[in-house]
Amino acid sequence: MIKDNTVLSVTLKSVFLVVGSYVSGYYFTQMIHEPTSLVGGLWAAISGIIVCESTARETLHSAKIRIIGSLTGAIISGVYLVFFPFTILGFAICIALGVLLCYFFKIQHSIKLTAITISVILIVSTVEKELHPIINAGLRFVESAIGTALALAVAYGAYYLNKTKT
Repeated sequence: MIKDNTVLSVTLKSVFLVVGSYVSGYYFTQMIHEPTSLVGGLWAAISGIIVCESTARETLHSAKIRIIGSLTGAIISGVYLVFFPFTILGFAICIALGVLLCYFFKIQHSIKLTAITISVILIVSTVEKELHPIINAGLRFVESAIGTALALAVAYGAYYLNKTKT
C-alpha cells in the first residue's frame, strides 16, 4: 500500500520539477530568442522529467547521460545547420553520425538523448529560419542543462529532507 506521505512527496517533487524547469527554460530563452521561448520551457521540462529518478544517485547518473547526449546532439546539429538546411537525408546523416560518435567515444548510453536533441534542434531550425544554428543549438543545450539542474536539485533536496526526518 502506498503511504499518503509518499504520494504527496512525489506529487510536490513532480510539480516543482516540471513547472520550475518550464518557467526557468522559458524565461532564459525569452531573454535570448523570444520566438522559441515556449520550446525552451518545454525542452527544459522534458529534460527534468527524463533525468529525475527515484534516488539522488540514480538522478546524478541520468544527469550525466543527459548532458553528454545533449552536448553531442547540439554540436552535431549546430555544425550541420551552419553548412546545410534541414532535409530528411541530412536528418538521417546527423542521427547516424550521432550514433557513431557515441559508439566511438564509448558513450552508447547517450545515443537516445543525442538523437532526440538532434531532432529538436533540426526541427526548430525549420520553424525559426532566422535563428542562427549555433544559437539554436546553444539554447537547446542550456535548456536541457536547466531541466537537468532542477532534477538534481529536487532529487538531492528530497534526499536531504528525508535524511533529516530520520
